[in-house]
Amino acid sequence: MAIAFSSCVGTKYLEGDEKVLFKQKIKGNQFITDESLDNFYAQEANKRLLLLPISPYVAFFEVGQRYYSKEKAEQELENVKSAYQEKIQKANELEKKGKAQRLDRKRFKKTERLNKKISEGNLLMRWGEPLAVYDSAEAEYSRSQMKLFLESKGYFNAEVAFRTITKGLRKERVLVTYQIKERNAYYIDSIFYNTGFDTTMLVLLKVFRQASKVKEGDKYDQAALRAERERIEILMKNRGYFAFNRQFVEFNVFQSPDTNLLSLEVIINRPANQDKHKQFIIDKVNFTTDVNIQDDNGKRTEDIFNKIHYYYYKPQYKKKIIDQRVFIRPGQLYSLNKTFDTQRQLGNLDMFRFVNVKYDTAGGDFIANIFTSPLDKYQISNEVGVNVNVSYGLPGPFYNLSLKNRNPFGGVEILELSGRLGLDGVANFTDETDIRRSTDARVNLTLIFPHFLFPLGNTLKARFALLNPKTITGVGYNYTDRPGSYIRTNVNGSFGYSWRDQKKWIYDFTLADLNVIQSKLDSAFSDQLDILDDNSRGVQLKNSFLPSFVSSTYLSVAKNFNNYGNEKERASFIKFFLEAGGNMLHFNNFAAFSERSDLIFYQFVKSNIDFRHYFPYGRSSTLAFRVNVGAARSYGGFSGGALPYEKFFFAGGSSSIRAWAPRRLGPGSYVDKDENGEARYDFEKPGEVLFESSIELRRNLFSFIDGAFFIDIGNVWSISDSRPGAEFKLDSFYRQIAIGTGVGMRIDFSFLILRLDLGFKAYDPGQERGERWTINRWNLIGGNNYSPTFNLGIGYPF
Repeated sequence: MAIAFSSCVGTKYLEGDEKVLFKQKIKGNQFITDESLDNFYAQEANKRLLLLPISPYVAFFEVGQRYYSKEKAEQELENVKSAYQEKIQKANELEKKGKAQRLDRKRFKKTERLNKKISEGNLLMRWGEPLAVYDSAEAEYSRSQMKLFLESKGYFNAEVAFRTITKGLRKERVLVTYQIKERNAYYIDSIFYNTGFDTTMLVLLKVFRQASKVKEGDKYDQAALRAERERIEILMKNRGYFAFNRQFVEFNVFQSPDTNLLSLEVIINRPANQDKHKQFIIDKVNFTTDVNIQDDNGKRTEDIFNKIHYYYYKPQYKKKIIDQRVFIRPGQLYSLNKTFDTQRQLGNLDMFRFVNVKYDTAGGDFIANIFTSPLDKYQISNEVGVNVNVSYGLPGPFYNLSLKNRNPFGGVEILELSGRLGLDGVANFTDETDIRRSTDARVNLTLIFPHFLFPLGNTLKARFALLNPKTITGVGYNYTDRPGSYIRTNVNGSFGYSWRDQKKWIYDFTLADLNVIQSKLDSAFSDQLDILDDNSRGVQLKNSFLPSFVSSTYLSVAKNFNNYGNEKERASFIKFFLEAGGNMLHFNNFAAFSERSDLIFYQFVKSNIDFRHYFPYGRSSTLAFRVNVGAARSYGGFSGGALPYEKFFFAGGSSSIRAWAPRRLGPGSYVDKDENGEARYDFEKPGEVLFESSIELRRNLFSFIDGAFFIDIGNVWSISDSRPGAEFKLDSFYRQIAIGTGVGMRIDFSFLILRLDLGFKAYDPGQERGERWTINRWNLIGGNNYSPTFNLGIGYPF
């Protein structure tokens, strides 16, 4: 047993008097978090499996190292380089440029792989990690770095010590404890500025003092001082000080005797051989639209529009449109923000390969030079892959094709023709065990204008250009074939706007989304709809599949806080969605037309809020959280109280409540039962009210494999439904919230993340009250409703 355990923790690989660093912990800190301090561990203990005293990653590394030779890998790299160099040279001599390029790409891939092998070892070594042999010098270095960090946070008198204890039968495992004594923190009591004779800078510092990263009463923090130095640099660069940088900013700190109060002096040092810093005013703006383009006709044409000098060989773009995205003008003070805005907004046009703004001070003038190089007018892109349908959770191949035409009419527009063909595995509408091949095909023609198509005038359009405005128009055709259920076609057209404000909120406002939908129902599916409608005596679901005209206006507002999705620091995402359908029916002429038409005209409102948040903790763990709520309601007499099928909410599936099959949860506590009284989840369950929430703990297991533990809660409800428990009621809905839990694995292939989740029903609202907790009914080998539900997905669920 002792030998087996030593193998698990890696001590069998120790030599001589070596000991393994088994664990490190921090004690005594009250105000500085453990996460902040453990960043200063100079040496890391080996990762253990599920917090058990087992380190399989060490074994991976050791086995891999036995079969690894760096010298052989280096020799293989030289052989690959030499072989491909000879082949490429021969292809070039035969003027086979295409073959030479293909060989060069292959050489790059192989040399990259071998370079990685040389620097990081073979695959097993990369999966694993070397044994953490305890080093007292590294522990001392960790201690000193923690003390410096505490001092940088205002704890000037802090003390840090460490002690070690050894455990194990052979005393080969070392546990290190770092003992922290923070003592009193020091606070900034007063701040004053010293700019010498430069009164202009002094005024700027005082006027914008409220934006300072360091304020009176704050705890001393060197990170805040660094941030303040950066703020002052940007402030000055936005007020004309082109040559200013943060190196001119200096801080002096004075301590009041016998107190923990500090005075902070902010010093702006003078430039060499000058009394004060110079403010630069732009004398001229040059814009070259076709850098890197060769033309045999000679020099470029110069054209002046709105005080900007444009240079080009051929007049490709309407200068009135391009001019809206240029925010630097002659006679203005230099501004770093306006420079970045110009680069960003010109780049957002998707017209240029690159956008550079450079300033020239030679000759005594201050000249702004904008250089751009056009992208190819025509761009074809295609994509082949495997998609996992978010509604049904089953994989299938797809093919996307897109043809983009840049600047087709000279107004910096983008015309795009795109198509998609996808084959998905989906559960039969009326039987979740019957997996069919669903076909989804679509084609769309989209025209995007780089401004609002609205009578605003050039001045307002130029102002709105900072919002990256777009007008998006399009027509399309969708075809969906779900065997055993329906064939559905949709001819659609849309017109709308999108923009992004300075606070990075993203807005999509579709003024008109028009759809003519035709459905052909399978006879068995049609019969099931009749049974459902008879049972519910509320929403008539079959009306959702009648030939129909769906018109709507919707607004989507979203914000990504702190780059949600990077998994490295705390971040959030929120999205608001509001849709109103059937607005055109409020016009008398259109209402009269609808009464003569054979189509169903839907009137409805729909809203949805989706909030996501995650925060990493420790070295390799993340806690993620999501809340998603929504409601939809049909009104008016045109549609018979029904919603278009696509406007319903559903619960269950790989990105929802994972213990339930896709679209099979709800509504409320209502559930069909078989002749044995067992709940049936074999029919899709649309709802008009949605609530779902998830919490997921993610932890790296080794290399590119992460594990997860999750809890999902939620359900859907109807608004008007006579089936017992199906209708949403404020006094009872909370008792009808389903709970699922489970474990999962995420495999990171760098280009995609494959997600495998195993979900278990923990609380089933479809059971009788008092019998809804179902943990004791779990059946791992299958055979009933409480067997595990397997989910396959691409990417994280939220």
